[in-house]
Amino acid sequence: MEASQHRQESRQFIRPNDDPRTPRRLDDLREYRVHFGVPGNNETSQSLLSHLVGILTGMVAFVCLCGLLTLLFILYFTIRPFSVSAYRRLSNQLGLACILDAMVLLLPSNKIHLTEDSDVPSPVGTSILVSNHLCDADWWVLFMLGRSVGLQGTMKAFLRNEYLHVNVEQSPAEQSPTRPSSSVVPVPTSASPRLSSINRHNENGSSGHKYCHTSRGQASPDLSLAARLLHLLLDFPLVNGEDYIADREHLFRLLRSFAPPGGTGAPVHFVCFPEGWCLHSGANRQSILAKSNEFAQKEGRQQLKHLLLPRTRGFNASLECLRESNPVVYDVTMAYAGYDGSLPRSEPLSLSTLWDILRRKLPSEVYVRVKRFSLEEVLQDSSWLDKTWQEKDRLLSHFARRGTFPTDSRGYRRHHVFNTWSHSLENSFVALMRLLMLPCIVPILVLLSIPIFWALLCIWILSSILQRIFPGYELETLSGGMNENIDGNLQSQTPGSEGSGRTPFVPATPFASPTVHSFFSKRD
Repeated sequence: MEASQHRQESRQFIRPNDDPRTPRRLDDLREYRVHFGVPGNNETSQSLLSHLVGILTGMVAFVCLCGLLTLLFILYFTIRPFSVSAYRRLSNQLGLACILDAMVLLLPSNKIHLTEDSDVPSPVGTSILVSNHLCDADWWVLFMLGRSVGLQGTMKAFLRNEYLHVNVEQSPAEQSPTRPSSSVVPVPTSASPRLSSINRHNENGSSGHKYCHTSRGQASPDLSLAARLLHLLLDFPLVNGEDYIADREHLFRLLRSFAPPGGTGAPVHFVCFPEGWCLHSGANRQSILAKSNEFAQKEGRQQLKHLLLPRTRGFNASLECLRESNPVVYDVTMAYAGYDGSLPRSEPLSLSTLWDILRRKLPSEVYVRVKRFSLEEVLQDSSWLDKTWQEKDRLLSHFARRGTFPTDSRGYRRHHVFNTWSHSLENSFVALMRLLMLPCIVPILVLLSIPIFWALLCIWILSSILQRIFPGYELETLSGGMNENIDGNLQSQTPGSEGSGRTPFVPATPFASPTVHSFFSKRD
C-alpha cells in the first residue's frame, strides 16, 4: 500500500507550468533532457571530464608536432641538400611513422576489419590506393591500415590545392605571363596510347565537374599551413583542379622524383580520394550528390546513390609519372559499422575540428575491402575509374542492407581485425617519448652551444685585431714556442747542439747525413 502510494506521489507534477516543454512527471525528465539538450548531472560531469581530457591530449599532441617539425627541419637542412632519397627514407621512418605511432596513444582505439577476399597491400615498391570517401578524417583509417600491414611511414595523400590554397613555388621557366583557358590537359609524347585515351576520356567528363563550383569553400589558415608543411617537408603532392595546367609541371616533377630510372627510390604508396568531398566542406551533401547525378545524366554516365563522380587529376598524374616503376593499383572500399547508406554530416574543417573528429566522431569499427589491379589492367580500360565507382556503389548498397561486404571466389583468406591501439604498442610508447623529448633537448643544446659560440667568436675577433695591429704576431709567437720546445727536446738527441738557443745540426747537402765516425773525429 505504501509502495503504491509512493509511486503515485512520484508521478505528480514536479513543476506546474504552462510551458508545454516542461516535464510533467519525474519519468519524463530524462526524455525531456535528451530531446531538448539539457544535460543532467552525470552528463555534465562526463562532458567536463571529456573536455579536460581533450585539452590534455591536445597539448601533448602539440608538443609531439613541435618535436616532429624540429626533426624534419634538421633533416631538411642537413640531409636533403645532398640526397633527396636518403632524406625521404629518414623523414618517413623517423618522422611520419613516428608521429602516427604516437598519435595512436592519444586517440581512441579503432578496429579495422579487412574482409576475407581482400588483397593485403604490399610494402615493397610503388602503389596507388584509390578509396571512396567515408567521413571527414577518413584518411586516418587508411593510414592506420597501412601501419598495420607494413606501409608505415611510406603513405602520402593527395592534397586538394583548390581548397587549401597553398602557394606552389615554380621556377622561372615554368612561369608564363598568360595561362591557357582551355581545360584540356596535354599529354606528353612519351605517354602510352592507352594512357592518352584515358586522359581524353576524363577531359570530356570526370575531370571537369561543373557542379562542384557552387559550394566550394576555403580552408582555415591553420589547415593551409599544415598542408604547406606536409608538402614541403614530407612531399605530399598537391592537385589543383581549377588551375591544373599551371601546377601540372610542378606536380609531375614531384611524382617523377619518386620513380627514378635506376629503381633506387624509396617505397611510396599514394592515397587518392577521387570524389573530392573536402571541396564541399560545410555544404549540404544531399544537394551535392543530386548535382553530381544531374551532371552524370547530362554526360551519359552512370548515376550513383552513395558516391560522387570520381575526379581523375591525381589518379592520372600518378599513372603517368610512376609508370616507370610499374605501380600497383589498389581499389579500397570502406564502410563503418551501422552504415545505412546515408551521407555523413559535413563540417567546416580546421585543425581543431579534425582533432575533435578523430577523438569523438570517427567510427570505432570500419570494414575495408581491398582489391589489387596491375597497371596493365587499369590502362586497358579507359573508363576503369568510372566502372570501379559503379562497383563501389553496389558494394555500399549491399553493406547497407546486410552489414557486410559480399565475398567473391577469392575468399580463402582469413578475416583480419586490426586494433589500432594494441598494434605495436611498444613502438608507440617509444615514438611518443622521442617526440616529447625532442622539443626539450633542442633548447638545451642551443643554450649549451651559445657560450661556446660566443667564446669562439671572441677569440676570432681578438686574433683578427692582433693580426691587423701586429702583422705576423700569431705566427711568430707560435713559431717561437715551437722552437723552444724543439730545442729542449732535441738538445740531448741532436749532434752538434750545444745550447737551448742554438739550432740543431743540419747537413750541408740534403742527401748527406753525418755518420757516427765523422762526428767523433770532429770532437777529437
